[in-house]
Amino acid sequence: MSDLIESVSVRISPRDSRCRYWAKVIRAGQALPLPSAVTGANDIPGPYARKGEEELLPGDVLIEGEEVSHSKARGWSYWVTFAHNGGAHTTTPGGTKAAMKAAGMPAEMLTGSGDVAACVRVVHGLRLGMADVIAGL
Repeated sequence: MSDLIESVSVRISPRDSRCRYWAKVIRAGQALPLPSAVTGANDIPGPYARKGEEELLPGDVLIEGEEVSHSKARGWSYWVTFAHNGGAHTTTPGGTKAAMKAAGMPAEMLTGSGDVAACVRVVHGLRLGMADVIAGL
């Protein structure tokens, strides 16, 4: 059957349960701001995801952020998970901008700084068909 929807199950939970954590699922077709308009997780539309199992359908993306240390402020780590080639692929936003620029990402998608803006840029890249470029990093 060629009409089968390939979805992937993902676990929404912090890597260290002592650290602050957030996650948002961006569904395929959901409006998303330009990276330059994103300064934090509250700028990403939609509710925060609950911890537990979630199903990502084709075009869905999970963005997660976690504090690096529970006892001292040492910044945050961010990662993006998406369905690709029948499985879940996770990437960090660092280093993706140059690869997406080389692949022809429009200039308006390249503006904006910060890790959360970079995560949103990755989602835009996926929507522009750059999954192979992003997955190859």
